[in-house]
Amino acid sequence: MGVYKRTEITVETNEVLIVRRARVYRGWCPLCAQEVDMVGVPDARAMAGMPVDGAGSTKSAKWHVSEEQETALVCLESVLKSI
Repeated sequence: MGVYKRTEITVETNEVLIVRRARVYRGWCPLCAQEVDMVGVPDARAMAGMPVDGAGSTKSAKWHVSEEQETALVCLESVLKSI
């Protein structure tokens, strides 16, 4: 009988998203029930690869949108989970 060798290869991957041009704010997300990093809707659309002009809905993307400020902010965690 022949001797068999077994080779096992494990590949691990990590992904890092660096937000440079977006302004990141700290704010309260009512759906996460905690203080989180938030970005504006145009920046969230750009991160998710959606058209910035408004095509597509933030509700269909299941983002946590907070409209307590003068401009709507999106929970960054919910944006990252949708990507």
